[in-house]
Amino acid sequence: MICKKIVELLPRFIENDFSKEEYAEIARHLEECERCKKEYEAMKKLIDRLETMPLLNVPKSFKESVMKSLKDLKDKNDG
Repeated sequence: MICKKIVELLPRFIENDFSKEEYAEIARHLEECERCKKEYEAMKKLIDRLETMPLLNVPKSFKESVMKSLKDLKDKNDG
């Protein structure tokens, strides 16, 4: 596999979302390719850190405000 494809597959690899054969192929590439291995380690570290962060409770009005702003921005760009 080429490096670009490996990097795209890393989130699924971290979640172990492959058959045994596919997982083994990606793992083998990571053992052989230092650049992809570093990308994997950085992504894994980030995901691990994000998983330990507490979730924030935001008011429903915040979500509604964000969604309205996004719609307004889209409408502005479309028109």
